[in-house]
Amino acid sequence: MFEVDIAKRHIASNKKGTAFTVLTVAIAVGVIIMSLSISSGSLRQIVQNTVEKNPHILVMPKEGEDYIYLYRNLNQSLSQYPGVMASSPRMVGQGAARYRDQVEGIEFIGADPVSEDRLMQISESVVAGDFSELKFKRKAAFLGVTLAENLGVRPGNDIYLSLRNKTVKLKVAGLIEKGTVKDRTLVYITLDVAQDLAGQGDVVSEVGVKLKDYRDAPDMAEEIRALTAYRVESWQDFNREIARFLGTQSRINILFYGLIFLVSGFVVANTTIMIVRRRTKEIGMLMAMGATRYSILKIFLLENLMLSPAAGLLGIAVGVAFGKAIESYPLDMGSGEMGITRIVLDLRPEFAIYALFFALLLNILAGIYPAYLASGLDPVEAIGSE
Repeated sequence: MFEVDIAKRHIASNKKGTAFTVLTVAIAVGVIIMSLSISSGSLRQIVQNTVEKNPHILVMPKEGEDYIYLYRNLNQSLSQYPGVMASSPRMVGQGAARYRDQVEGIEFIGADPVSEDRLMQISESVVAGDFSELKFKRKAAFLGVTLAENLGVRPGNDIYLSLRNKTVKLKVAGLIEKGTVKDRTLVYITLDVAQDLAGQGDVVSEVGVKLKDYRDAPDMAEEIRALTAYRVESWQDFNREIARFLGTQSRINILFYGLIFLVSGFVVANTTIMIVRRRTKEIGMLMAMGATRYSILKIFLLENLMLSPAAGLLGIAVGVAFGKAIESYPLDMGSGEMGITRIVLDLRPEFAIYALFFALLLNILAGIYPAYLASGLDPVEAIGSE
């Protein structure tokens, strides 16, 4: 095919134009790769910290009641429900923790350590101690790491937990780091101690449920609500802003990528148009020698098409390099709650495929109009042009 040979010759003879086109597409691809990786990493962090580290569904007392009384039967039914991975009856309350002269507001969770570990994967968050010890040590507690720091307490120390007019003395058996704001308020105790502290007998305030797929939570919550008459909320209900963010993030990304596509396409198209104008006489001569308008169209499209792999691969390298640089840069959140954190990249193999496809599509679409202009030139006028 003579069109391929001419396209190759054009690329080799126009190094500046070729380099500019490749660089333009590479920058666009790099921005998309970096954006995809950062967006995916952020979403993964949000899901892990907010969704996976909390119950997907909370079953709470019926209307007019403050506690769940037949919680053992309810828990057994929930644990056997299709799609449920784990469930744990819990007594949750807010009180105060005191160590020497330090007092901090806390949120305590009383639960069976085995059930709670299945629900929340607590063992993965433990930085000191063995969470299963709560099953054998009734007067023990696990504290969030930030809470322990604020109190100045270490494992083995005794603390006092107070709720209204009741106080219990507990030994710190270990520390938990969930990586969320709860690290500064969380206290895990055994279910019976929590029940004694609340003074309500053999009841719980909620049953936490974890699903095999957290995205099924709204439908599952509706089913459980209809079957049991208990109040039921999915994680989307008590994290509405995060659920909304997860739902809209993909649409925002599409708009962002579309804008990059338009801007980059305009730059590439403008560069190709300038190349066509410089080659007007050559185009006229090719037509005079028998080249058809379709052949002229194909030549300019092939030029852009041949540049796509190089632009895509360079863009991937640029995106990964800049993404890694951003990932290594510490961010001070300034809240005092999360401390220093970092942007986490989620580099997936499919992102490279998307990038190469983007480069190919961008070069083709951006080259259609300039190629059409070239194929529409009048041979006589083209040969006589300066």
